[in-house]
Amino acid sequence: MSTDSGNLRKIGPFLLDKQLGVGGMGIVYAATYEKNGLKCAVKILAPDMSGNEAVNQRFVRETEILKKLAHPNIIKYYGAGSNRTQRFYAMEMLEGGSLDNVIRQEGRLSWERTIEYSIQIARALEHAHNAGIVHRDLKPGNLLVANDGTLKLSDFGIARDTQATALTQAGKTVGTMNYMAPEQISGKYPITRSTDLYALGCVMFEMLTGRVPFQSETQAELLFKHLDEAPPSVREFNQSTPVLLAKLIETLLAKEPNDRPFDALAVQVRLDDIKEKLKQQEEKRKAATVGGITAGADQKTGIVKKKKKKKKGDTDSAAPFYERAWFLALVLCVILGGLSFAVMRARSEETLYARAEKHMLKDSGEWIHAEQDLKTMVARYPEGKHLEQGQEWLDQIEMYRIEKRIETNLKLGKDPTNESERLYLAAGQYEKFGDRITALEKYESMPKLIAMTDETRPYLNLARRQAEKIKSSVTGDSDRTIFIKKQLDEADQLYTDGKKLQSREKWQAIIRLYGDNAEFEVFTKQAKDRLGETAAQQ
Repeated sequence: MSTDSGNLRKIGPFLLDKQLGVGGMGIVYAATYEKNGLKCAVKILAPDMSGNEAVNQRFVRETEILKKLAHPNIIKYYGAGSNRTQRFYAMEMLEGGSLDNVIRQEGRLSWERTIEYSIQIARALEHAHNAGIVHRDLKPGNLLVANDGTLKLSDFGIARDTQATALTQAGKTVGTMNYMAPEQISGKYPITRSTDLYALGCVMFEMLTGRVPFQSETQAELLFKHLDEAPPSVREFNQSTPVLLAKLIETLLAKEPNDRPFDALAVQVRLDDIKEKLKQQEEKRKAATVGGITAGADQKTGIVKKKKKKKKGDTDSAAPFYERAWFLALVLCVILGGLSFAVMRARSEETLYARAEKHMLKDSGEWIHAEQDLKTMVARYPEGKHLEQGQEWLDQIEMYRIEKRIETNLKLGKDPTNESERLYLAAGQYEKFGDRITALEKYESMPKLIAMTDETRPYLNLARRQAEKIKSSVTGDSDRTIFIKKQLDEADQLYTDGKKLQSREKWQAIIRLYGDNAEFEVFTKQAKDRLGETAAQQ
């Protein structure tokens, strides 16, 4: 990179101005093409990356990919070059910032605007996929906004050309974690166009709510959530989101690629269909409102006319008030209004219950989608006929959520987050070891050790459930002395069979679980002795 007399930096035929952004392998500058004064953006391979051959190849591949793509919703490519030390390429410059900037400034977008932007993104993906390109890093920061509101997909730095040799190292996770599809993390399925559709679901979720579907304090936990945890419903954070749109996002965020829409064109069709249905609903609503106003006006006119026709000798005014027409009409309205309210109330409760039931009868991963309807039903109808079932299902959902969190924490080696979790995990250790009697005692002691609150409720419910399972399955001898002796014998047999690691784990478990209980001191001492003896023999 050189400097001319005006102190402007220069690379190739481009005069560089202010820095616009920094990426994983390049720096983007506002620039001017010297020959015709065209304003553009120039991406330059970062100086510290220039000596890395793999990064150089990736940079070249990005330019080759951009050459293939010419679409109104994809950043326009002008050309590439290199000097002795650095590679660069030029593209159109958009001054509207990125979608990420828009979301940060506005918090969340309307569902109408989200649909419009999503259609544009899907069009860009369709064009790229038809050219054999999977972007692999779709996110708001890579969607640039033109002054007329057009979105343009950019940064194909880690995109994969399915018709070319992959440069990404096998087994390496590539992408931005907040938008990363499960198959990008696990490698269980190949990276395909469906991978970009998952990221599109994440972006749509963020546009509507101002937050990504999964949030976590650590990167590892975030990855586990993408792999294992059902995403929350968009409507949990934005009630104004149309149900049809929320359902599409839910489908895009499916863990299995085959459960997502077939391709980006299918997403466009769904979005257009949703847009049309919502438009029709709005037109019907407006028509109903206008019709109601007209009918009301006609009714009022009729009443006025009737009044004018009344004769002076009309004796209605002399009748008792309870026989007068206005009073009888008022009573009728009250009766009909009361009946209508009761019917509407019952229908509303039934609607919420039916929607929730549909999810609760499916696999546990679907339960989360029933939560908002159940919360609304329980709060709105505290004396409704489905109250008990609704609360039971809410408890079930919270238990499931806690279990998934505990599983994730165990995978990450994290300590219990509270006393309830610690007690529950301690009981689980005995159950896992096979000592169901001690596990049962531990589970049943939890209500005596911690008070029932909103925070402890799911843990106490989990403990009660596990206790019931153990009670229904425990048969035969419940003497723990016999059980521990049996475990010591099994450990000795494992050692004799050459399974030394498994035998040591069993001895260590006996010491860990029963070391604080004087009743079993003889057995824990035996386990310690065997550990010492076998260690000396190695």
